[in-house]
Amino acid sequence: MWFNHVIRIQNASLIGAEHLWSFITRGAMVVCVHNHVGVDIIIPLCLKTGSLSRKTISAILIQVKNASKYGKKVDTKLFDALCPFRVGLFDDNDEDSTPRPVIRMVFALASKESDIDFPKVDESCNEFTAFDIWCAGLSCFPVVGKDDLASYQILLERSLRPHDAFDLGELVKDQYLDDETRQVRGLRRRRIAALTMDHDEHRMLHL
Repeated sequence: MWFNHVIRIQNASLIGAEHLWSFITRGAMVVCVHNHVGVDIIIPLCLKTGSLSRKTISAILIQVKNASKYGKKVDTKLFDALCPFRVGLFDDNDEDSTPRPVIRMVFALASKESDIDFPKVDESCNEFTAFDIWCAGLSCFPVVGKDDLASYQILLERSLRPHDAFDLGELVKDQYLDDETRQVRGLRRRRIAALTMDHDEHRMLHL
């Protein structure tokens, strides 16, 4: 396993073993295409049983959750979505290819409690060997020390917030943009974006 940068793919077919091995030659990990089912991050790895090729490639499949509903308790359905056949890593119709072991990880970043769990693997998705790891909370990662935890927490909270266009958070030089005007303009922006958030202003049906 080797990577020193990230590539966001634009085509989900690149997840397949036919293409994934080439990411190791470039030293890249994969951030998946938006809205791809099941997997968010892929770290390619090569088995030591042979030279790097599509027949020796496997991966660490990672799903990232920043919603607070995912906590210390393991949700096995998320691992089901990381089935290497469902995400396209292995091909059901490839008779010459034996499914390689995979590592499946779920990051429950917004969990209030930090813990690492290794749930029992349900291999109902065809026959393959998997090692499942549930990572709850930010401080479960060794690289996040006590001195750095506050910074990572700020980044997590920022990822949960919508953009600040409704509060006119952009920096503009406007002599007429006092607090009252900012509030009125923000209200009108919220009315234009009807039903996008749960604030009362977004639920008003008239301008």
